[in-house]
Amino acid sequence: MLPLSFKKYTTLLHLWLGLISGLVVFILGITGAMYAFQEEIKDVLYKDRLYVPVPPDGKKLPLSHLITKAESALGKTRKISRVEISQKPGRTYMFRSLKVNKDGFGYWNYYAHYQKVYLNPYTGKVVFVENAAKEFFTVVLALHMNLLLGDQVGHQVARWSVVCFVLLLITGMILWWPKKWKRKQLKTNFTIKWNAKFKRLNYDLHKVFGFYAFLLLLIISLTGLMWSFDVVAEKKSKVLSDTTQVMGKSPSDLIFKQAMGSAPQTAYFLYNFPALKSGTVNVSAYLSEDHLYDRIQFKYDRYNGKLLHTGDSFEVLSTVPRIKAMNYDLHTGTLFGLAGKIMAFIAGLIAAALPVTGFLMWYWKRYC
Repeated sequence: MLPLSFKKYTTLLHLWLGLISGLVVFILGITGAMYAFQEEIKDVLYKDRLYVPVPPDGKKLPLSHLITKAESALGKTRKISRVEISQKPGRTYMFRSLKVNKDGFGYWNYYAHYQKVYLNPYTGKVVFVENAAKEFFTVVLALHMNLLLGDQVGHQVARWSVVCFVLLLITGMILWWPKKWKRKQLKTNFTIKWNAKFKRLNYDLHKVFGFYAFLLLLIISLTGLMWSFDVVAEKKSKVLSDTTQVMGKSPSDLIFKQAMGSAPQTAYFLYNFPALKSGTVNVSAYLSEDHLYDRIQFKYDRYNGKLLHTGDSFEVLSTVPRIKAMNYDLHTGTLFGLAGKIMAFIAGLIAAALPVTGFLMWYWKRYC
């Protein structure tokens, strides 16, 4: 049994942390649940821009030719920052032009521009030009990450609200812990009395669902904080392109050919263009469509296409780098396939429900 003073202060801490962070936790939970199946939803709703007929010969145009087509579609003021190159037959290539103002306050001040061009890799035809800043799931993700307030304000609010939520989970588990591990007490702590009056039902929903989702919500929260505090951020590369060379024709075809040869079993490539003159072309080869951790990264000289660095595959990583590599897949549940996504979806709904049920408990106790 917990000492009275300890339980009292734990209850007060749990209450005030909930009141302070509740609204933000509700938003993060709802948006997290909405984002859980965004790939599957896009595959249906955006089918016309994602898929094209495969010609009889199945031959794709050179990447350099497609880059030229995408640049023309974007206009002279928009530079391509990334190309997503699917190896799946019949999939379009997606060219992205993105520029953000990290000091901007509010969603529309954060994006200077964000456009995507979907190209038919067999014909070079522009399939769709998307203003990605207005795309539904882009807005959902921004709401999840920074509450549509921009990095400087919204990111900080979301970050510390998640810290509060972790403490809420821990204090909630302390308060949930049975005084006596007897059958009657355990039944109260582990089951919901569905036929009870609404106040009691609300109490049970908060307590019991909070317990069952505790571990999953803790993992999701901690992996989110690893992003927020840049624990999983990649170190700045010391590998640079040789700027003494004369800038000629882009070696994109040579680079892509090398990447294909180095990772022939790749599901899709992310071809990232350098922002700086000394920057490298970074190509990430994702060996699975479902798991982001299963990848190999290559760095190429932007002027001559020479391979400068090859990253380690997931299989040879030590324990800590492996955990970091799996951070996104743990956070979203994709590490465990469809079952993991379903769990992440349900966990998001429970995370959103906990502040609501908790607030109602506080309100009824104080005002009713």
